Parts: sequence; structure tokens; C-alpha cells
Amino acid sequence: MPLNLGIIPVTAFVDWNSQIHAAAPKKEADPIEVCDATLRYLGKAIGRVLNEVDSSRRYDVTLRVYHGWYKGFEPSARRKAMVQVFAGTDFPALSNKANVVIRPELYFGDFLASALPRRLHARLNIHLPNTLRRDPNDKTEIEEKMVDSAIASEVVDLAHREPDRWLVVVGDDDDLVPPIFVAEGARPAEGGKVLLLRTRSETPFLKLDGVSVKP
Repeated sequence: MPLNLGIIPVTAFVDWNSQIHAAAPKKEADPIEVCDATLRYLGKAIGRVLNEVDSSRRYDVTLRVYHGWYKGFEPSARRKAMVQVFAGTDFPALSNKANVVIRPELYFGDFLASALPRRLHARLNIHLPNTLRRDPNDKTEIEEKMVDSAIASEVVDLAHREPDRWLVVVGDDDDLVPPIFVAEGARPAEGGKVLLLRTRSETPFLKLDGVSVKP
């Protein structure tokens, strides 16, 4: 098959916690090592999946990463690690595929691309602080808030705004399936692909053929 020289713009919406589990860094790893291992795993997984879908194309990938990045108004250790690791990453080699380029820009999912500027926290310049909280029923446990809903909102928004852009949702939670279905339905038949990259086994209750792919 001849090489198609058109470059496909891709946005990957990444549930960061799910990718930490998938990357399985060493238990004793510090936040920097965890972030580095996870980012390398993610880059290779995205490159591999895009080539499995169509290896004749070239892909320009933007990463948006979603997690509990702030506890109250304080950045988490993982957010600080992400900024540091991104600054030193060799992005041309990250995907391990010559036809997949991952952009070196860092986009955190607590800044919502289409939300109004007046909703931004004045000091932090984000829309969603306090996405990392203590569980009210168990004060020893920490939980994430607004992560899946932020992904869902942005996937559906971008599906309408850029119908030719490929959207790759990276995460295992079934809560990510409804926005995938809506994004797929919002596009013309010739529009960009919508994919769900997840490691879990398929469920018999959801029709995910053609959208669900494994890394």
C-alpha cells in the first residue's frame, strides 16, 4: 500500500492513574521514576495502536493528561514530577514509531480547553483545583475527583470542534465509554476516528467493536 503523506492530528486524553497501573513501575520508585516509566509506556502504546489502525499514515499527537493534580490549591508530587520529566524527555523517540510524533507540549486536564477564562483560578490558572482529596468516609484514603467528567467533557467538545482530528481516550474505566459513543456519533462518517485504548478485557454488555483497542 502506498504511503499516505497526509499528517493526521491526534489528541490523546489520558487517565494518568490508569497508565501508572499499566506501566507497573517498581514499587520503590519515586515520583520522578514513576512518571518517566509511565510516559515511556504511554508513548509506545499510542504509537503501536495508531500503527495497528493504519500504518500508512503519519500522526501528530497532542497529550492531555488527567489526574488528581492538586490537593486543594497545592500541586501534588506527581504534578511536580510530570513538569520535570516532560522538560527532559526525548520526544522524537518517545513513541518508538517513525511515523508517530508526540508533541513536547504539556497539557494538564485541570485546564479545560473550552471553559470560560473567568472560571480560572486567578493564581493557579486552572479551572479545576482540588482534584485530589481525602475520602470523606475514610480519612486515610486519597481519591481523585472530576477526572472522568473532565475527560468526557473535553472529548465531546473536541469531537464537535475538530471533526477531522483523531481522538484517543486512554483509560480503563467504563465511565469513559459514553463520551466515546457520543463523540463517534457527533462526527460525519468520513470524520476522524475515535478510539478507546484500554488494557481490560471487553465486556459483553457494551458494543465496543471498532473503537476499543489494546496497547
